[in-house]
Amino acid sequence: MAEPIGYDKNRAKEILTKNNIDLLIASTPVNVFYTTGLPVTHVAPNPILYVLSNQYPNLSMVRRDGEESAIVWSLYDSVKEFSWVPPSDVFRVGSLEGAVKKLLEKIEEWNLGNKTIGFESYMPRYQSEALRPKFPNAKFVNGDQTFIEMRLIKTEEEIRRIKKSTEVAEKAIEKCIEAVELGVKDTELLQIARRTIVDEGAWGWDHLTMNIGPSDPEAPGLGTPVTPNDIVRFDFGAVWEGYISDVSRGVVIGEVPKKAQEAMDYMIQVQEYCADNIKPGVNAKEFREEATNFLKSLTKRGFYLITAHSIGLECEETHLFGPGGAMDVPFEENMVLDLEVWLNVRGQGLVGIEDCYRVSGTGCERLSKLDKQIIVK
Repeated sequence: MAEPIGYDKNRAKEILTKNNIDLLIASTPVNVFYTTGLPVTHVAPNPILYVLSNQYPNLSMVRRDGEESAIVWSLYDSVKEFSWVPPSDVFRVGSLEGAVKKLLEKIEEWNLGNKTIGFESYMPRYQSEALRPKFPNAKFVNGDQTFIEMRLIKTEEEIRRIKKSTEVAEKAIEKCIEAVELGVKDTELLQIARRTIVDEGAWGWDHLTMNIGPSDPEAPGLGTPVTPNDIVRFDFGAVWEGYISDVSRGVVIGEVPKKAQEAMDYMIQVQEYCADNIKPGVNAKEFREEATNFLKSLTKRGFYLITAHSIGLECEETHLFGPGGAMDVPFEENMVLDLEVWLNVRGQGLVGIEDCYRVSGTGCERLSKLDKQIIVK
């Protein structure tokens, strides 16, 4: 049997007890992977469990004592190679109906039909609607925040995987920067990024965001060429054994426009202010205001974004703070954050930087290694 990666039975027990949840059901790929280790994500070495989940659902069930069970495709024979869930607690099904039937059977068998059951807001409707009429005396609650709470604190193995993912993403950025010259198209640069990530041994990529000057960073690959004095921004996330990174860097042929360079200098200061001042015990909601005030002490122009989001099995697991608000929680040791700060510059779009950090006992340890300034070629 495999060893748990990030899931900790005792931590799960504490969180479920605190939230008064007797059974927590995972239905999304990331939470099934987190609680079982089964390769159900879209970037698994062979994502067949993900591909076929519309016919053969993957589910995991965590009871209040932290013990787990799973439902998986009946023809999948490699559970023990990937999962720490005891084989006797892995139930094989061959249809949508079979998965629902098995889920209902186990809830009944465990005498949890009149208890508090948490499930994800993304649970397929055919599953959630089967639960309510079957167990009219149960209390159903949203389990999203409970899963996030479990995943916020990373184990050493999770941190190792995020570090490796970051190394791969940075290697892809370096290769792309080396290839940047006038006239090179974004399609060519994206090919270099994909090839590098695969050659470095990663499972794949989570995102390959990039822009050339004012082009849309969320929709690269249209054949846009590199032009003089336009910042080419690479924002990449690799996937290493299920875990994701998020790094952004820029390069320019010619010279960096003056306002863009000023913006970059401000943003580096803001990011470093965040990294220097985020420590265990600091409240995320209160710190958001402090970071905003620090930025405003540097400049009052332009649209800006300051975000600290948890990163791990998803690029943005949850925002500790960001433009949409902040969580009223303290930072804790071994949270892994992506600190990203952006200022809008006319003609260049968002100018800024993002890096992965681990919250340590005394501050933040940067996992990223690349120089922060825009490279000039």
